[in-house]
Amino acid sequence: MITLIKIALVIALLLVLIKRKVDLGLALALDSVLVAVLFGLRPRPFGQAVFEGLTSTTTLELVGIVLLVLYLGQYLQAVNHSRRLVESLRRLVRDPRLILAIPSAVLGLLPMMAGAMMGAPIVEEAARRWDLSPAWKTFYNYWFRHIWEYCWPLYFNIILASAIFRIPIAALCLHQLPFTVLAAATGLVVLFKNVSAGSHDTAGRGGVSDVWGVILGLWPILLTIVLIFAARLKMILALALSAILTQLLSRSRLADRWAVVRTGFSPRIALLTAALMVFKQVLEASGALEAVAGVISPTGVSGYILLFAAPFLVALLTGVNQAFVAITFPLLVPIVGASSPDPFLALFAYVSGFTGILVSPAHLCLALTADYFRADLHDVYRILVGPVAVVFGAALTVLVVSRLL
Repeated sequence: MITLIKIALVIALLLVLIKRKVDLGLALALDSVLVAVLFGLRPRPFGQAVFEGLTSTTTLELVGIVLLVLYLGQYLQAVNHSRRLVESLRRLVRDPRLILAIPSAVLGLLPMMAGAMMGAPIVEEAARRWDLSPAWKTFYNYWFRHIWEYCWPLYFNIILASAIFRIPIAALCLHQLPFTVLAAATGLVVLFKNVSAGSHDTAGRGGVSDVWGVILGLWPILLTIVLIFAARLKMILALALSAILTQLLSRSRLADRWAVVRTGFSPRIALLTAALMVFKQVLEASGALEAVAGVISPTGVSGYILLFAAPFLVALLTGVNQAFVAITFPLLVPIVGASSPDPFLALFAYVSGFTGILVSPAHLCLALTADYFRADLHDVYRILVGPVAVVFGAALTVLVVSRLL
């Protein structure tokens, strides 16, 4: 019980600071100190955790990835690629509102940290037609970016879940595919309900030139995908090569090209990314995550509570997909079934964890997308809570029905 109270205090402080519009990086730094105090992490180990969080290869690589993604987004805007892409999509799709969903959904097929940032400039350009608020732009870009994570086999959390629960990855993906469909449908309902259709004067009249326009509008991103999956380069190298090529192939003046580099570099977002990694490191060093996972007995009714609480809380605290799977799923194997795993229990545990990911203020995609659009996270949560509740409610319903049959 004491562990749950401590975790509640950590979450409450983070939410209060966000509501008071404290910079998220600073809020995470203060919350890291609170975690250390509550879970007895002494000053020396705390300092080591902070140092490791700031200087680890993972953190440095992640900061590099985020900055390169920001640069590519700025490049797409600076050379009007985003505008051309949106104009081509307007002629290719029958309903212009789909332009707010399709680019983010397509880019969601590329597993990467802070991947929502790639679609943000496109959504920004498409949203000009309706003059949407920052919170709504954040929601559309964020939601459709994440519809694939229930079933897309390239996501590491799916691969990891399959290995831990010993469910064949094809079977796991097929079993969870309806939740990708549900997430996409829920997002479209929200989109069509809150955004007017407007004029369809050019809808559905596109041709080959518009298909080529979409390819040209996304070429740095498409090249990144090819380099990652075909050439099997590390993500940061693929992004770096794409970024270098944008400079080499640019016809702009040197001063204009440097302006794109300078504008794409955001020290604030780099520090925010580092603060997230420090927060995660302090959580691990303090033993807080293990305490969360082990606070509830895995037997009886409490086992079902553990299926929800452990993945959800770890996901909420870390905002990292791999964290909730790697830390909590091994503890859930006795509940899901070691020799004959129950796919319905595995599904509920996975959706519970991903629910925590979607609402976590420590989730890079949410934090960076909200920062990009200058959106108040409180306003984003007001929009986000409904669709998230629909998906989680469906998982809970499936669990209950599977137990009754």
